[in-house]
Amino acid sequence: MKQKGSLFIGHLAHAPHRESAEEFVAELRSCFHDATHNCFAYRMDESVFRYSDDGEPPGTAGKPILSTIDKFHLIKVVLVVTRYFGGTKLGTGGLIRAYSGCAEITIKNAEIQKHYNFKIIEAEYPFEVISQVHHVVNRYTGAIREDATPDGMLSRIEVLPSRIEKLKAELRTATSGRIVFTEK
Repeated sequence: MKQKGSLFIGHLAHAPHRESAEEFVAELRSCFHDATHNCFAYRMDESVFRYSDDGEPPGTAGKPILSTIDKFHLIKVVLVVTRYFGGTKLGTGGLIRAYSGCAEITIKNAEIQKHYNFKIIEAEYPFEVISQVHHVVNRYTGAIREDATPDGMLSRIEVLPSRIEKLKAELRTATSGRIVFTEK
């Protein structure tokens, strides 16, 4: 993105932990060592985040990048915006608009992957109710892995935490109470 002669280049990456985010920033600083600024922000979760203005006036680069990450509700990401100064000063407002604008373009052009924190429920049930169990689990878009035992089936069901109790209730009803749960 160009703004009054300055070139802004955005890079976004998955960062499963703080160290990987810092490594990504260091790698881009090395690649773009001749740039005027390599400003960044990353967010791991609600309480773990960091941002840097890298020499720009305080609050004009890193914070707007982090705000853009938050606007899109992203976690475990790092976003670096590299600036090559074009000779014209942008002022505080211009810098904020340029850095947040570049961050937004970068995010919108990225392939965002959603990751969910599934819980695993173990369940035992007789062979006769396999189809009822599959029907209910499929409606909840859960994943199921099964093993046969001499007495029936032993399954590991992955489901979103918010759906566990409702899923269990429906499975109890569908199997006429012939299912036993063990949460992992």
